[in-house]
Amino acid sequence: MTLYQGRIATKHSGLMDEINRSLPVDIRLLPYDVLTNKAWCDELHRLGILNADERRSIFAALDDVARLAREGAFEKLPDDEDVHTLVERLVTERADEAGAKIHTGRSRNDQVVCDLRMYACDRTAELSELVIRLIQTLQKLGAEHAETLLAGETHLQPAQVITLGHFLLSLGFALARDLGRLRDSFARANLCPLGAGALAGSGFPVDRRRLAEALGFDGVCGNTLDAVSDRDFVQEIVFACATICLHLSRCAEQFVIWSNPAFGYVRFADDWSTGSSMMPQKRNPDAMELIRAKAARVVGDATSLSALIKGLPLSYVKDLQEDKPPFFDALDSTSLCLRVFDAALASARFDAARMKDALTGDLLATDLADLLVEAGLPFRVAHEKVGRLVSGLEQQSRSLSNVGPEELRRQFSELREKRLPLNFADAPARRRVTGGADPARIAEQIEMLNSVIAEKSLRRRLTE
Repeated sequence: MTLYQGRIATKHSGLMDEINRSLPVDIRLLPYDVLTNKAWCDELHRLGILNADERRSIFAALDDVARLAREGAFEKLPDDEDVHTLVERLVTERADEAGAKIHTGRSRNDQVVCDLRMYACDRTAELSELVIRLIQTLQKLGAEHAETLLAGETHLQPAQVITLGHFLLSLGFALARDLGRLRDSFARANLCPLGAGALAGSGFPVDRRRLAEALGFDGVCGNTLDAVSDRDFVQEIVFACATICLHLSRCAEQFVIWSNPAFGYVRFADDWSTGSSMMPQKRNPDAMELIRAKAARVVGDATSLSALIKGLPLSYVKDLQEDKPPFFDALDSTSLCLRVFDAALASARFDAARMKDALTGDLLATDLADLLVEAGLPFRVAHEKVGRLVSGLEQQSRSLSNVGPEELRRQFSELREKRLPLNFADAPARRRVTGGADPARIAEQIEMLNSVIAEKSLRRRLTE
């Protein structure tokens, strides 16, 4: 079927077809295009443009197209320009004149963005489910390791004693923010552009609110010019994807470091590790490394979309056809990263003994300064005194863990009444503020995450 034969006289060259044809990319929208066509067909029937027999014929043709897609008929793609042209051609071949009426009052401009919004909402709902699943895995591991001591770091240097549970739940809270971004993006994506036409609105009195309800949207796009040119929802969702991947990447980097035998804190199952083609001893945390790499790719998708949109005039321009490759890639890559990270993490074995053995006395310096403050010293004075002690011990190749109670009391007369020695296990418990490293706060943090998860889930139109 040729869309422009009344105006463009010659057939496109192969090279023009190559740059213009989007079917290999947008074929995944076919199930949504079937839904859009059914809703539009009902509206044309309501307006008397289609009679009952024509409506039945078109619905039967659309059902047949959907069946063909399910059975893999389009694994080898036909020559149609895009998925919308493909569906319209197949419907017209099956429903004759009735099929030729299906595009009445409609443009591909509002049709494509309608399909894309429905697809976007379904994929956002899917990502939300995957984020929730990973948060739940982190909650389980956080509870298991609520008292597993770990050297917390700043600047990649030993800082204070925390617990592995506290560390893992920090990613849970980052993902909770990601979940909020996905939910917000869904709300803005779930508005119906159908009936906007090419830019000015349909020339027929279609009921856009009825169309929105039929297609499961929460409302309609308020301005027809904006409706066909807006891709904010695409950019928002891809930004949310990029942020998810950045969060996973940062934690993956930590796990890559921890899996080095010099640390030996974590070991991933064989399913999520690889070896070397040359060095027989190697065991590489490649699942985590690839997640780290995928994050760069999704950040690139977000940048690509911003660069695409920045100079476009209103309303629709063909540049917008190029929104789908980065959009689809970001969705696919983020979904893969979430599933791999969740499964790999669930398989991981954390070595609590190695983590405990790696604790060094300087991790207790802040606790010692806090004890001096409790004894009456100003914090800056206490900070300086402890700093001088640590420096002196360093010159003797010693650390605070080698200093007994009596030596501490000789160094600091203020500690005569304080319980000593300093203890690694006691250090996290001192951080008993809400959200702190105190093992007793882990259950509270898990409950906070539960309250985020329990908010209204996002609904999918299709689950295929």
